[in-house]
Amino acid sequence: MPSHIIKDHKHIKWPSDLVLEIYSSLLMDIWEIVSALIGEAILAILFNLAIKRILDKYTFLSYIKVSEEGISFEKIKEGCRNISPNEIHRGFQSLINNLISLFSILAEGVINKEIFPKVFPKIKEAERIVSQK
Repeated sequence: MPSHIIKDHKHIKWPSDLVLEIYSSLLMDIWEIVSALIGEAILAILFNLAIKRILDKYTFLSYIKVSEEGISFEKIKEGCRNISPNEIHRGFQSLINNLISLFSILAEGVINKEIFPKVFPKIKEAERIVSQK
């Protein structure tokens, strides 16, 4: 079995799946932290704006659905079926960078200070996965 495939109990996880799991988890963490600070309605607007800004380049992000109820990743696996782990990583990293930029404009660093401890370790983990051959 190639080193970039990870066996998890009875399931085989491909790098794309692992990267999706990392970023889905990270975005849920961001949602939980930031919604407590600014509310779900404003956060949903910011998420949708961040996605819209980069949708031309990373069309698979259209499979992420955001509303006041939260984030749905129900169809993202399907949307990323033919996309490389590296491209998935770049798309999600771009989304997070856009969110951080919007949060900075809105709250002058208060939000980012809260989410940075979650963001950087997960981005590093995703980078490790996509860099394995």
